[in-house]
Amino acid sequence: MLPFMMIELCIYGLAAGLLRNVKLPTIGKVVAAQVAGRAVRAVAILLTVYAFGNGQIAVSTIWMSIATGLFGLALQWALLPLIVYRVENLKKNEK
Repeated sequence: MLPFMMIELCIYGLAAGLLRNVKLPTIGKVVAAQVAGRAVRAVAILLTVYAFGNGQIAVSTIWMSIATGLFGLALQWALLPLIVYRVENLKKNEK
């Protein structure tokens, strides 16, 4: 699981960085980064399974991977916009 999580987290960071200056609400940026990370993770799992000669992968494997992380995703939806709002206010007060 670790290699797939590393790929997913890398894509989260890349997507978040690319979306930094895009005019979207913070929650939209969070969701877009999460979708990108999960999609790339699913592709990485599929490629690995087929590269090692296993011709079948249960769709439930990918869905379980997503379902396992739903609590963390929801927590990010709740906390990240609040954190960004707070950091932006702190930056404004410094000026």
